[in-house]
Amino acid sequence: MSSQIRPVPSTVNVEAMHQHPRCKILESRNQFRSCHIQVPDSDEKMAAIALDDRFYSFFRLVPDRTKALQIAAKLVYRGDEVAITQTVKGDVIWIFEPEASVVESGSTQKVALKKESESGLWRILESEREYQTCQVRVPDVAKPLAAIYVDRQYYGFMRVVRNQEQAIDLAERLARKGNPAVITLNGRSCAVWVLEPDATLK
Repeated sequence: MSSQIRPVPSTVNVEAMHQHPRCKILESRNQFRSCHIQVPDSDEKMAAIALDDRFYSFFRLVPDRTKALQIAAKLVYRGDEVAITQTVKGDVIWIFEPEASVVESGSTQKVALKKESESGLWRILESEREYQTCQVRVPDVAKPLAAIYVDRQYYGFMRVVRNQEQAIDLAERLARKGNPAVITLNGRSCAVWVLEPDATLK
């Protein structure tokens, strides 16, 4: 992402985003492909999409199109390039990563490519160093939830399954509904965690 941060005006031209050269609104799944990337100075594998040999990392899922365009407009004004894709849960905003390289090797990427992820909204965390365990509170749920903290976002515990194949199947079902997820490994079993955008640390 661009390091040149400028003040954002109080009003941004949302409608202009449809024609802005640094904002690509992708209406068809055929316009891009899902992948995982890495960026310099980081060992993390990031969910991404590839568009004309340019890579865009996952930024945020936004239920409302107008709100998504407002966020995109602010990002563009600050110097970023963005892409927007559609899911049943809303729009996904992706940010151009000019120095990214696609992850071609490793068991995680091979499984992901074999499963042909339609969204790129899930990934496998291969090391405990990639996340922190915690408890969070979410609206309309009385008890705290077990969660993990990944990339400045909270993912609530959903289910433990026997193997990676079952975990990927579950993560794909969540992704098709627009719900980002991550998978953690525990020996032969896996845990699936789903993004809780409104969670707060207990």
